[in-house]
Amino acid sequence: MNTPLHGFLSTWTLCSRIPAPLRTEPDYRNVGFWMPIVGLGAASCSMAGAALGGLAFGPGALAALCAMGAQYLPFNLFHLDGLLDTADAAGVFGDVEKRRAVLKDPRIGSFALFAGFLALAARLGATAMLLTRGGTAAWGALALAPVSGRLGSMLVTAMAEPYGSGGLASALGRPSPINATLGFAVAAIPAAILFGIAYGTIGAVASILIGGLVAVGVGAMVAAWYAKRMGGYSGDALGAAVELGELFVLLIAAAVCR
Repeated sequence: MNTPLHGFLSTWTLCSRIPAPLRTEPDYRNVGFWMPIVGLGAASCSMAGAALGGLAFGPGALAALCAMGAQYLPFNLFHLDGLLDTADAAGVFGDVEKRRAVLKDPRIGSFALFAGFLALAARLGATAMLLTRGGTAAWGALALAPVSGRLGSMLVTAMAEPYGSGGLASALGRPSPINATLGFAVAAIPAAILFGIAYGTIGAVASILIGGLVAVGVGAMVAAWYAKRMGGYSGDALGAAVELGELFVLLIAAAVCR
């Protein structure tokens, strides 16, 4: 019988380059619950990178770049690839099969290049603004963004069917959105504490609500597009949802903290 730790480590190895010991085959039955909690690992890397970058260069663009590098190398490069593939598929004029072929093509097209540049530039700018002006709330945003993004990816699976019989989407099946929401509620506690320090009880509650609403909105948007244009979602859809969810949380936080 697999333990909760095995379920957590299964999810960890699914979306991280940091190795974890698995004694048996991965168990994704509770991936919905564990995915937002794994986001705390990504958040920890981002916050550590921001702290070290701040010590070396002071708050600003270079510290933000350190935060991004510390998160993307062990965690988010998988998800960025999904966003880039989605952008290339969105630029295709043709039928579903042609779009699916482009989605699987490992080459980066002009749509992916442009979308990736915009997403990373916006993230860098938002993170730099937060580190410069945000105070405690900046750390709350860095803690919340990965958790919210990963909740959004799990909600995609509740709003659309996977296409095809292989790949990540098929392996995950249909994770419970209730379990994913519970996982988010647990994983959002550190961010709520930090926002509470900055803005009081209202800030703590608002951070959880905004993070959840962003996840629902992004999940619905990605699921609807994939269902209409691709005939169902794939693993790339989950990566795109993570990236977009994280970006929107950081942009909202930067707007609030300016």
